[in-house]
Amino acid sequence: MEIVTVIIFVLIALAAFLVIGYIFIYNKLQKCIVRINEAESEIDETLRKRFDLLVSMEKEINSSTELDQNNFKDFESDKMSNFDADRKMTKVTDTFKKIREDFPDKLDNDNYRNLSTELKIVVEKSDAAKSYYNKYTTSLNLLIKKFPSNIISRIHGIDERFYFDNKNMNDKDILDFKI
Repeated sequence: MEIVTVIIFVLIALAAFLVIGYIFIYNKLQKCIVRINEAESEIDETLRKRFDLLVSMEKEINSSTELDQNNFKDFESDKMSNFDADRKMTKVTDTFKKIREDFPDKLDNDNYRNLSTELKIVVEKSDAAKSYYNKYTTSLNLLIKKFPSNIISRIHGIDERFYFDNKNMNDKDILDFKI
């Protein structure tokens, strides 16, 4: 009778250990997912603020110079990803910097300076959120590849995520870097 009791106790202890391990790994996966979602939310918010600031800057440029800028006609698509919006807004920002250099006297006013300062702050927040997103994407992707967390991620349908730049670091495409 004692052997049966010991075997039952060992099986119960083993089952408890497996359940605790399962819960621990599942919670690590969920932590990464929650952090990624938080970063996505912050990226969305900063992109909206950045868009609004750039539109205001464009209005200021058009009213202060003879230029008729219309840099946001490409933004009318409802199917644009955050990455595409970020890339397009970076191009618009670069265009505005060149215009500022070409018209230093006409764009030397408080409104344009304030908009530029706000834009720098928003871009810094966006860069921080993208870095945070990529950090937890890396953590999640590593967990999904390692045993035993790969089994738990399959059970729950948790898939690898792409980095913010939308590149898959695991594919055969060695030309991921594009300007």
